[in-house]
Amino acid sequence: MKTLVIQSYRETGVPVWIQRCLESVRGWAVAAGYDYEFVGDEIFDMVPEWYRENAGHRPPVITDLGRLLLAEAALARGVERCIWLDADVFVFDPSGLRIDTGLGYAFGRELWVQPAAKGGLKVYRNVHNAVSVFEAGNRFLDFYIHAAEHIIRGASGSVPNQVVGTKFLTAVHNIMGFNLIDAVGMTSPLVIRDLAGGGGPALERLRAVTPAPLAAVNICSSLVGVETDGVDVSEAMVTAAMDGMALLQDRRASG
Repeated sequence: MKTLVIQSYRETGVPVWIQRCLESVRGWAVAAGYDYEFVGDEIFDMVPEWYRENAGHRPPVITDLGRLLLAEAALARGVERCIWLDADVFVFDPSGLRIDTGLGYAFGRELWVQPAAKGGLKVYRNVHNAVSVFEAGNRFLDFYIHAAEHIIRGASGSVPNQVVGTKFLTAVHNIMGFNLIDAVGMTSPLVIRDLAGGGGPALERLRAVTPAPLAAVNICSSLVGVETDGVDVSEAMVTAAMDGMALLQDRRASG
């Protein structure tokens, strides 16, 4: 199956850790025999002006539609399968990242560890589009484009970043169920801190609830430089966490 992996990010002022993420995905794609395409800020030009305005010019919301339009265009020109991976996805185990064919379409399983209201930790289970797969002939892509445009058409600039991403996909998944990719996970700020520090309760909680070994994670660049859940996520912390990803692989080694 002819497969194309697509990523997008700005081409100037790229943080070193994002460059490392992009290189990890590109290397994985080449090793797997897939074609690879990088798209710069021109992804925003693909999205209608009215959509950008109604989305409050929020890059995450605009990119959520842009990735769908890129996949649509790729399938229209003969690509049999399109895989989108966010620019802040880090592939730390290339040999372990396998995305099955015959799915039609699929998204990532999100297990988000954060503080519970009454103390301790809570795991929120969602669907994320940091990894998105669309195969030729699938019927969901057209619907997803329509739904994203419909949602934003009724907005007025004050929309959450996840409105047509995680929030929409999780709501639909809860009704109809998607094929979910377990190998590409999410690292919350608490998990990032634990990875950077060599271990901790949030990391252990993530490992306990993860149904299959992780091979890549989305590091959530929007939270870098921001204090969330009591964690001030810095680029240095992210770099240390990337160096400590073997802690996620220990679960596989121990069975």
